Amino acid sequence: MRVVVRVLEANHGDCILVSHQGTSDAVNILIDGGTSTTFKHGPRLRYDGALCKVLDELKNKGQYIDLVVVTHIDDDHIHGLIKAFEEPGYLSKLVKSIWFNSSRLITQHFCAPEIPENNILLADKSPQTSVRQGKELETLLYEVGCERAPLIMAGQVHRVGPFTFTILSPAKNQLEQLLHKWPSEKESGATSAHKNDYQLSLEEIWATDDFESDQSVYNGSSIAFILEVDNKKMLFLGDAHDQVVVESLRKLGFSENNKLHLDLVKVSHHGSQYNTSAEFLSLLQSSRYVISTNGSKHGLPNKRTIARIIKETDGKIYFNYSDVIKRLLLDDETEDYASRLEAVDEEIQF
Repeated sequence: MRVVVRVLEANHGDCILVSHQGTSDAVNILIDGGTSTTFKHGPRLRYDGALCKVLDELKNKGQYIDLVVVTHIDDDHIHGLIKAFEEPGYLSKLVKSIWFNSSRLITQHFCAPEIPENNILLADKSPQTSVRQGKELETLLYEVGCERAPLIMAGQVHRVGPFTFTILSPAKNQLEQLLHKWPSEKESGATSAHKNDYQLSLEEIWATDDFESDQSVYNGSSIAFILEVDNKKMLFLGDAHDQVVVESLRKLGFSENNKLHLDLVKVSHHGSQYNTSAEFLSLLQSSRYVISTNGSKHGLPNKRTIARIIKETDGKIYFNYSDVIKRLLLDDETEDYASRLEAVDEEIQF
């Protein structure tokens, strides 16, 4: 048996496939879907993106997505999934269950009026449809028999096949803050520096490093969790708020003197300095810190995050786009620190 993590090229977003391959079957967990071009891109969408290729691969093997985790509503996490649901024969046929803290589930949980403007509308691509029509995502999930979970919140423990999920985020108050009309397109980097900080040296950053927390309501609603399987532990953070995760970890008994030992950490919010503090890192012991972004938006990853990971841990930092690495270190830093930065292989196997 083996566990495989594939951090797909999702532009400035997240799209991660975690697979447990047993002696007779496989269980697949898909975490987010990246931007729309993660599914299809180019003129007339003629080119398959990384998500489309993976789904085709699973179909050819006769496998399914046992669980899709939609961490939150930002475009760079959900739009690739929307496009895959719109395309006949893909997610609507392959997905067995989904975690999605939708507006409908949130309003029902808090006994609040439904907000129809927040419901996700899918384009109908059926060749039998002469007029372009739409269907709500939640209606489609019901029609195809996709299992829906209730609201996912910190403190819960869930099991999917051989996987155990310990939920760290969101807390109840983060979800309660979504009881309003959502913007049609949320800019995922609203709390990130729009200019990069790569001209700063690591020493300059370490000398003046104060942590400021992400204030985005939408990032704060991210589903974040510890994932355990076959004695392996991984931490997937979406764009979760640092302090919410820290509080959850401390409630579980982890501390600077009793660290959470992990095989992999998917760093929050594409390496934003507002989502990874020295305090958070002090609670962990991991050999791998993975950052998912092509570096094209919002100055991410921030070098300040890289500096914190280098200083507070002895793990390596992995990137799913190798071009990002060369920009992060000054020439005189390369000899000492280049070995800490590495491009992720197509698959991370355990």
